[in-house]
Amino acid sequence: MLVGLEQSTNSSQLQEFQFPAKTVLVPGDEKKGIPSDVLQMLDFCVEIPQFGLVRSLNVHVSSSILLWEYTRQSLRHGRIRSTLD
Repeated sequence: MLVGLEQSTNSSQLQEFQFPAKTVLVPGDEKKGIPSDVLQMLDFCVEIPQFGLVRSLNVHVSSSILLWEYTRQSLRHGRIRSTLD
């Protein structure tokens, strides 16, 4: 599944989204986001909730948060194992 990191009318909040086991994460451009032709190809859009005066996070910080949540869910569901065990 293609999962984009983008604020859109159909995006899910990150804390409520369940990642499919096989996921390709698609971050957007730093200033312009994900182009509309690419948005049409995505299966899902996910956004990171923000509070206060923050308008957006930069793409590498946002991607890191998204990747961590995917990893956390994969660990919880036993799709991957921690090397710390």
